[in-house]
Amino acid sequence: MKKFIVYFVTLVFIMACFDANAQRRQHPNKRNNKKVAVVHKGPRGNKVVVAKRRRVNRTRVVNYHYRHLPRRGALVTSIHSKALVVNFGGVRYRYHSGVWYKPRGNKWVVFRSPIGIRINVLPTGYRRCMVANRTYYYYYGTYYIKSNDEYEVVSAPVGAEVGSLPDGYNTITVNGQEYYELDDIYYMPSVDDNNEEILVVVDNPN
Repeated sequence: MKKFIVYFVTLVFIMACFDANAQRRQHPNKRNNKKVAVVHKGPRGNKVVVAKRRRVNRTRVVNYHYRHLPRRGALVTSIHSKALVVNFGGVRYRYHSGVWYKPRGNKWVVFRSPIGIRINVLPTGYRRCMVANRTYYYYYGTYYIKSNDEYEVVSAPVGAEVGSLPDGYNTITVNGQEYYELDDIYYMPSVDDNNEEILVVVDNPN
């Protein structure tokens, strides 16, 4: 009888171990949704971790928040009568509702805002981004920082998290991972801590 009890207890122990191993194998290991450390080079070339985000497949269109605005690169015959005139680098740009226009003959092209140009008021619906303890403001593919009492257009900081891109972006795939490119800036689809879909600025994946 004692031998039977010993055999029975041993059998139960073996079955419990097998079940635990099976559960570990079945548990999602997030291989397809890897958390990625987004890094950039510090002042001396040292890599500084900006954020850790999980790669995902985006479920809604990339230009979701800006679908009511014109496509980047579009040529238009007229712009809003209240558009601001901003002289910069010898060019008389027009600016309205967060969109920049550059003259082309007697028409206008929806243009990438030039680095260094300034505005007094941010467009309605801008997004605030914190990268390496610095505050950036984002809208329609353009990044601003506050400079005195104005907002200056700057280059996109690696690690910035935004919600959408203006239409006119490109889609590329590198090693099976999809990225988006606009104005030579690359974005990786991800989700933030609130499980909201975002796009993270990354270095050129190529």
